[in-house]
Amino acid sequence: MTVNPGNGAADRFQSLLEHIPGMVVYLDLVQPDDPSESLPLYISPQIEELLGYEHAAWLSEDELWLDVLHPEDRDRCAEADAHARATLSELYAEYRMIHKDGHIVWVSEHAAVVEDEATGKLYWQGVMVDITARKHAELALAASELQYRSVFEAATIGLITLHLDGRVREANHAAERSLGHLPGTLNGSTLWEDEPPPSVGTLAEGRNDRCELEVALRRKDGVLRWFRLVVVLVRDGAGSPDHLTVMLDDIDARKRTEAELIHRSNHDELTSLPTRGHFLERLREARDRAAFAGDGVGVVFVDVDGFKVVNDTAGHQVGDQLLVAIAARLNGAVRPSDLIARFGGDEFVVLADRLSDAHDAVRLAWRLASALRAPFEVGGSSFTVTASFGVSYSRDPQEGEEELVRKADAAMYAAKQQGRNRVAVFGEQAGANVTAIGS
Repeated sequence: MTVNPGNGAADRFQSLLEHIPGMVVYLDLVQPDDPSESLPLYISPQIEELLGYEHAAWLSEDELWLDVLHPEDRDRCAEADAHARATLSELYAEYRMIHKDGHIVWVSEHAAVVEDEATGKLYWQGVMVDITARKHAELALAASELQYRSVFEAATIGLITLHLDGRVREANHAAERSLGHLPGTLNGSTLWEDEPPPSVGTLAEGRNDRCELEVALRRKDGVLRWFRLVVVLVRDGAGSPDHLTVMLDDIDARKRTEAELIHRSNHDELTSLPTRGHFLERLREARDRAAFAGDGVGVVFVDVDGFKVVNDTAGHQVGDQLLVAIAARLNGAVRPSDLIARFGGDEFVVLADRLSDAHDAVRLAWRLASALRAPFEVGGSSFTVTASFGVSYSRDPQEGEEELVRKADAAMYAAKQQGRNRVAVFGEQAGANVTAIGS
């Protein structure tokens, strides 16, 4: 392939061609004095990955193509090539080539003679596509029932055939083991607890031929386990949907690892409580729900009083243990629908939605304060812990999450300024009261 210098469109087109996996493009100049001969001008760099030989060799070694042809295909391909060159006719062929490391590569080659309108020169322009996977599939489909049965039963990956209504026709041993069934007991059952996933439904209706999905399936013992499914529609001779073939791959360990990584990114490493970012996301969702229901949300900002003294006197290890214990106490004092997060250091923030007024949020703050009253036994020592609580409440769906938190933080700071160990409410919602805990 030749391009004009500085031709941006041609450069981009050539770059595109050279980055398509499994496809090789070539260009040969037909010799004017002997049209049956041609001079290699260009071959795309994918040829190295396809067959293992250096790119330059394909432009300099005349016999390399013949050398790497499979012995059983060599005469047929050489004859077809000679005929096409002699007649300058279009060439289409599928054949095998031997990779440099010895394995067989199936290719589909399509070549034709094109004329350069500017110069009148003739070129062979061709494309070779790696069809190894397709050929393997064709050979597998052409195999006898005995061969199919052997592969089906010996496969280490789960294989299942489904009726179009989703019932299992047949499952191999790997699939039965993965789903906790004894041999033969999976037949007639369904993989889905309710309706099949929409993507599978479109296959059964014949509106698609293949889909991939990751889904949690319930084993025979009741345990949910994650699998990757590749589902293929098999049609009958008339082209109508006949049944579905499912490849079942257990990915439960990967999904659990992914879930753990997501959890770690959203949760504090020390206390396992949600982080600030996750809290604000949940607060945004709570505001939307509250706006729909016509009620409000409350935020309680908690700052442990004098925690620095614990770190200075008992050490950071004991301080960390005390923070974990405080987090557990606070978490045990909220409703299942509430959310408590650690904002850093000795600061915690609680979200409570579906509240009728600010008094509900104040009552939550008092409940949190009560949870801290009993001494904490940590590292062989007993600690009495108090905290300052700031409360904000809003029924305004337009009020931002950060603003609600800022107001609760400001109220907490007011509680600190008034002597700590107190609950303070922001604004006029509760008369801007600052109430000493225990008063």
